[in-house]
Amino acid sequence: MSAYKRFVSYIYGYDQGEKRENTGFVKVNARGGECKIWVHVRGFYTHHQKPYRVYAFRPARERLEGQYLGELESRNGALEWNGVTDTDSLMGGFSLEESRGIYIQGEDKIYAAEWDDYPVDVNRFVSREESARQERMEALEGTDVADTVDTETDTRTGYPESQETLGEIRAAEVGKEYGAEQEASGPADVRAGQWHYLEEHFPVMRYQDGAGGTISSIRLGNRDLSRIPRDKWELGNNSFLLHGFYQHRHLLLLRRETPEEISYYLGVPGIYNEKEQMLASMFGFREFRRMKEPEQREGIGGYWCREVK
Repeated sequence: MSAYKRFVSYIYGYDQGEKRENTGFVKVNARGGECKIWVHVRGFYTHHQKPYRVYAFRPARERLEGQYLGELESRNGALEWNGVTDTDSLMGGFSLEESRGIYIQGEDKIYAAEWDDYPVDVNRFVSREESARQERMEALEGTDVADTVDTETDTRTGYPESQETLGEIRAAEVGKEYGAEQEASGPADVRAGQWHYLEEHFPVMRYQDGAGGTISSIRLGNRDLSRIPRDKWELGNNSFLLHGFYQHRHLLLLRRETPEEISYYLGVPGIYNEKEQMLASMFGFREFRRMKEPEQREGIGGYWCREVK
């Protein structure tokens, strides 16, 4: 992570898992190994209610794992929390780089913010303690044994040197359910099976785009890539993709569903400008999806996308 990082993300209320109105913001300022976090939530609060608890969260298999940060305090008609912690260990947990946003839990309300302004699948949230308990239970039941297999990582690139053992185990697991069907089916059915596998092992963010489609996205960081068997998603050896991944340390997998069709895309983080548009097009990434709706398109952040057939 760079020595200095500063950003603001907006907090939204959630009702039955659906993203609702904007209710506040979170400011993050990381410099020299120290991370300052300021959480501000508007709304009515009485001292008769149980304290609101704020967590940082990160993707962890099929869950969103929460690291407890503290309790919000009532100040001038709003709820606030200010904290200072280590950038590489938020309140003794995972790092800021691993985190994807914050989760706030009240007596009967839920609020959340995602760093890139994606909707948060709040139904997948669990505290780190609960996540550890669930993992112990799964281990005792003998499930997800393949996740315990170690893979060596190339320190120069961050990619695993070998995924054969993990891939073979995963293929055996998934093959029982999909193997025979995929051999006799077309590419669309194979992609559906691959996406189903990813949904079961990674958090999925969902939202509606402006053209009436439902977008599901999976964000894959450096560590996540080593968990995907090669037969589940071909990342290829695309120079533009590798450049974007090395620079931003993650990729995006997307599924767009309309009443007429289902399409799959691979997204590479980047900035919209004329030079990058030309490079992206040369490598097949012709569509740019921005994460927020700015007044101008030039120079904003988002993802260069390429359809996966």
